[in-house]
Amino acid sequence: MDANISNVKDFWDSSPCQSKLSQAKDRRRYFEEISRKRFQGREWHVPTVARFDAFCGKTVVEIGCGVGTDGIEFARNGANYIGVDLTPNSVELTRERFQVFGVPGRFEVANAEEGLPFPDASVDHVYSFGVIHHSPAPDKIIREIYRILKSGGTFTVMLYNRNSINYYIEIMFLRKIFRWCLLPKFIPGLLAGITGFDRWKLEGHREMLKKKISKEQWISMNTDGPFCPLASVYDHSEAAALFGDFDSVRQEVWEFNVDHWPFIRRVMPDSVVRWIGRRWGWHRMIYGKKL
Repeated sequence: MDANISNVKDFWDSSPCQSKLSQAKDRRRYFEEISRKRFQGREWHVPTVARFDAFCGKTVVEIGCGVGTDGIEFARNGANYIGVDLTPNSVELTRERFQVFGVPGRFEVANAEEGLPFPDASVDHVYSFGVIHHSPAPDKIIREIYRILKSGGTFTVMLYNRNSINYYIEIMFLRKIFRWCLLPKFIPGLLAGITGFDRWKLEGHREMLKKKISKEQWISMNTDGPFCPLASVYDHSEAAALFGDFDSVRQEVWEFNVDHWPFIRRVMPDSVVRWIGRRWGWHRMIYGKKL
């Protein structure tokens, strides 16, 4: 069965992106730990591509605010930040984060496929990191981005990269070969202990062995966990077509996730990991502007 927007909403509302990166009880420590793990871990490149300090005095709309990890950085650097998310839980967590740290912002629950709650040509910059590829109708969201941007307004969007090590080697090759190793009931726990992988994900993949799945479902369940209802991947031409109405569109790739390769993580220098990520990384960054 094809995933619809209700499936996507239910999945992310039950587990907002990044919300499990900390178990701290104190709310300030909770949010600080999430930021530290995001910006000092394998997604160290996010501040570079997001350019948090480039929009002081500008109106920035983030489509898919998660728990406000990126959004609060725009606001701290002087942007008039508005966080939008399909899921009420994410919006509430983002609002809480801003309140905890005393940072101003505006927050909206909205389905970007159906329309964003902003007038035409009213926004300076739109930011969306790892969100649009979960939409059943990404073209509708792109049209909304175009509509709300001012003339000369810019966007920064991350989509999963088809031409990546993560897609071709890990998702479409290695995981297909080794998925049946999960069949014995004790294997998920054993692998979790050896590799550090999330046990619940491994157990979820074991459960899915009993079901017939399509190629699209296989991709989705191997991006953001076995129960992720929808995730798409894009190569250069597919992403370019999606943003064809914009001007000065350029693309680059980042992020080779060595957390999935424990041996490589121990022996490969960070400089090499980053070099690989810039050529066959999982994050396809797209930048452009509206004429």
